[in-house]
Amino acid sequence: MSHRDSFLDIIHDYLSNDHTRLLVFEKPEKSFQDQMLEEEPDLVAIQQFILTDPSFAFHVLKAANSAFFKGLTKVSTIRNAIIRLGTGEIFKIMSSIAEPESVDIRDPFCKGMIEKLWQHSLGCAIGTRWLAKQCGFESLSEESFIAGLLHDIGKLLLITVVENLTRLKKHELRPSDTLLKEVMENFHVEQGAMLLEKWNLPDSYCRIVRNHHNEEMDANDTLLLMVRLVNKACNKLGIGLVEDRAAILAATQEASLLGLSEIFLAKLEITLEDTLLIEAASEPPLHENEDGSTFQHTRKVIQVS
Repeated sequence: MSHRDSFLDIIHDYLSNDHTRLLVFEKPEKSFQDQMLEEEPDLVAIQQFILTDPSFAFHVLKAANSAFFKGLTKVSTIRNAIIRLGTGEIFKIMSSIAEPESVDIRDPFCKGMIEKLWQHSLGCAIGTRWLAKQCGFESLSEESFIAGLLHDIGKLLLITVVENLTRLKKHELRPSDTLLKEVMENFHVEQGAMLLEKWNLPDSYCRIVRNHHNEEMDANDTLLLMVRLVNKACNKLGIGLVEDRAAILAATQEASLLGLSEIFLAKLEITLEDTLLIEAASEPPLHENEDGSTFQHTRKVIQVS
């Protein structure tokens, strides 16, 4: 058995564990914790915070679509997940996944990867929601954000497994950084889709995770087309783990199927730059709520070169 195969076996074992817990970029801030202790918590503020991290969104949707609720309609938005679970349960979920071992990352490879991955995931989320609104798909607003946020969840899963090996001091099982990058690039789609399917997340998200790199695509799957296009836009701008500065968005099949002009695509790039290319010391970016109002992303945003 090759080193790569044995590492994939470890990933599959982790997937089969009913207590799967993904790493988070930062622990919930005190303001969020205070909000949860209010007699009447601000549900919009809670929703906004959950949407700042792929791990938060995944675990909340996982709980809302768990076996306990089997037979009910699948929940695809954080707003509906909060309504189904209640703020008490949300507080338990957020507290359990923000334990020190989920936040304080020891492995140097994982520490270097997770911030870039978080930035890429958030960029795709913001960009896909912007695209949905600009293209007249208002009804897909929150789902488009979550789809962008979760599309690379497989990479987060792989990073989590490596960090666990380091934490358990199983160094003989840890692949080299070169092999890890190879596995992450070649297997994050398959592993991410398996993760979402195991935990009964909506089919639309499973489909996007599984198909966002496929050469062939469903021309009628608007959500998938938008995520794919914004993913390529982020790569062109160097937002995340992959950089493709030579990419021409107007030449992509996604842009053609969505009927987007070069001017429109330039606006998409500017939107991503304005949102994410911000000095760490500057004010946090403003994001738009579905009602048109704005909120500030309170996490530190590192400038992308």
